[in-house]
Amino acid sequence: MQSTDVMVREMVQKRRRRRRTLGVSLVAVVVVAGAALVGAGLVRANNTAPDEAPSRVPAGVTDDDAGLAVSTGKVRIDLYLDYLCPECRNTERALAPELETLKAGGEVSVVYHPVVFLDNRSSPEGYSTRAASAAACAADQGRFEQYSAVLFDEQPSEGGPGLSEARLIAAGRDAGITGGSFAACVQDGTYTPWTAYVSDVAASRKVALTPTVMVEGERIEVTGSDAAAALTRAVREAQG
Repeated sequence: MQSTDVMVREMVQKRRRRRRTLGVSLVAVVVVAGAALVGAGLVRANNTAPDEAPSRVPAGVTDDDAGLAVSTGKVRIDLYLDYLCPECRNTERALAPELETLKAGGEVSVVYHPVVFLDNRSSPEGYSTRAASAAACAADQGRFEQYSAVLFDEQPSEGGPGLSEARLIAAGRDAGITGGSFAACVQDGTYTPWTAYVSDVAASRKVALTPTVMVEGERIEVTGSDAAAALTRAVREAQG
């Protein structure tokens, strides 16, 4: 059986060949078996600086173009999620009510980073990118969070093809998107370069595991029995 290091090297080499072919910078992925990491996505962090941000980015991006801000407040919360990561789905569901409460009170600036660490875990490869790009299209319609929730509700199993393009478009209607430009955005893969950039920036910042949640730059544990309580404590501590 291949060791994890060998698997990582092979995936890195494969991604490098793919980057030359597609001209898109993606991150090498490996999923680690083990009770603590079941359903999580792990990536070997990249020590090099990412390329410049693409010229086209979705509405609501942060100043560095590497995240989507969905609220404003004194305390910053960063969430790094992959739409093929089962633990990310669990985290999104566990934190959603508390995030809504914090946002409603104007306490937090919530920033999402839709990364594509698990592209190699679908067949054909690339579902994480297709889903993240579609979510960025939803951001242009002001429905990023609603669309993300639909994607996690319908999250496909690893190893399969993922949701079809038609279903990704139909999911927009479920999220309350009515504009025709959304379908064209999904079909064109408009934000594929941006999702690669977001992932490269995340890796360069040593974000190696999805889900990763940070409060004021400090990573918090969100895979325990009460992720919402952990988030609340971290926010209160950051508020002083």
